[in-house]
Amino acid sequence: YSSPAKPGPNSPLDWVRRCVETLDPDRTSRAKILLGLNMYGFDYTSQGGGHVLGRDFIELLKSSPGSKFQFDSSSGEHFLEVKTVDGKHTVFYPSLQSLQMRLSLATDLGTGLSIWEIGQGLDYFYDLF
Repeated sequence: YSSPAKPGPNSPLDWVRRCVETLDPDRTSRAKILLGLNMYGFDYTSQGGGHVLGRDFIELLKSSPGSKFQFDSSSGEHFLEVKTVDGKHTVFYPSLQSLQMRLSLATDLGTGLSIWEIGQGLDYFYDLF
C-alpha cells in the first residue's frame, strides 16, 4: 500500500476491506481468500525506507526515550515518529489493537487468515490467538 515515495500505513483497514469486496462482491468465495496479517513494520526516512522487525523496533524505542506510539484511526495502525542522528524516522508497526482490528475484519468479511511472521514480530502478538 505505502512505499518510501509515499510513506504511510502498511495496510489501512478500509483498503483491506475494499480489496476483499472487489475480489468477491457477492461473498460466494470469501472462505478461499486469506487476509494477510503482517507482523513487521516499515521505517520511512528522507533517504527512503525499509522493513522493521520486532528486534529493530525494540532497539529504536530504547534509543529514543520519551517517544510516543500514536494511533492513526483512519488506517487502524500505530506509528512512531523519532529523531535520531540519521534524521527523522516515521515507523508504522503493528500493535495488539491493530492486529485485533484486522482479525475482527477478517471475521466480518468471512475470510481466512495468513500470518506473515517467521520471527519478525513481537512475542506478545500471539496473545491474540
